[in-house]
Amino acid sequence: MSSMGNAPLAAKPDRSWILWTVAIGVPSALVVLFVLLVATFSFGVQAFGLRPYVKVGVDMSPTLQQGDRFVVETRTYEKHAPQRGDVIVFVREGTGNSVWAKRVIAVGGDTIRVANDKVTLNGKVLAEPYLAPVDASEPVPDPFGPVTVPPGSLFLLGDNRHNSNDSRYFGFVDVRNVRGRIIFIYWSKGSARSWTRVR
Repeated sequence: MSSMGNAPLAAKPDRSWILWTVAIGVPSALVVLFVLLVATFSFGVQAFGLRPYVKVGVDMSPTLQQGDRFVVETRTYEKHAPQRGDVIVFVREGTGNSVWAKRVIAVGGDTIRVANDKVTLNGKVLAEPYLAPVDASEPVPDPFGPVTVPPGSLFLLGDNRHNSNDSRYFGFVDVRNVRGRIIFIYWSKGSARSWTRVR
């Protein structure tokens, strides 16, 4: 009689550890790689006078939209003062370390008036192709000015004029509180806007 029916089964190599290693190790490695890339980008660009930020709010729409990630050139104003039209980041006195983004509309010595959705700068209506379309259903903000910007100060407005807390409400901003000029968007929910210059 054959004894094969009672023979022990041959052992099989257990390769499940390979699957577990791949399933756990690869995603973990990708997460670590992503974190390293983000850290390298953040610290690397700062070494060259660049700093990344994330936009919060709609006050600068359509130029900057909620969630846009952009780069600020922090050394620009070491050589010259902010210019009209620059989109900048700054800190407001009395608000801690919160950083704001607005557009420079007027500099020291300029006379400014804002009324009926138009800006008059030194007696001339300012052309502003970057503005958000006006919603006729929204109330027009109260007129502001005319006022003359003091030396060493800036008058700042958001591009979404009907939804912006800016110099019409919190006053002029000292140039010493400017942290840099926004130069480009490196990521946006609208992919077509990623890696575009801010003007």
